[in-house]
Amino acid sequence: MTADATIARLLADPRFRDAVAVMEREHDRTVADIVTLTEIPAPPFGEERRAAAYLEMLRAHGLEEVEQDAVGNVMGRRRGTGNGRTVVVAAHLDTVFPAGTDVRVRREGTKLFAPGVSDDTWSLAVNLAFIRALDAAGIRTRHDLLFVGDVVEEGLG
Repeated sequence: MTADATIARLLADPRFRDAVAVMEREHDRTVADIVTLTEIPAPPFGEERRAAAYLEMLRAHGLEEVEQDAVGNVMGRRRGTGNGRTVVVAAHLDTVFPAGTDVRVRREGTKLFAPGVSDDTWSLAVNLAFIRALDAAGIRTRHDLLFVGDVVEEGLG
């Protein structure tokens, strides 16, 4: 099967449409997650508070093996249907902004403004939205999905 045929088959699957509908319905929740995470300072080598919050968010989404490693990365596993590989879905927890930076989110219409709001805090929240959409639509992947919030991506990390 070609890549185009595979993509067409996935797009035609009712479960995919259900997942998209969940993400659309839960847009406000995703935005709230973005704001919550953005407003927790996470300068390079100072991601502890945001890591702790994200760890609890992963746990609240029903993932297994939710843990923090020795370096500070947080992760949780969404089991697949087989005994296959693990696919990592990651976004970084830290921002490039130094400690003491005002990270409060300001809204102007549908736009959010704050240091780090879209680097990479947005992706952290979207990964949570993916988990909710997959679960609500009953989509089971063959491989395990390991959702990771990684540290020290910015600066000299």
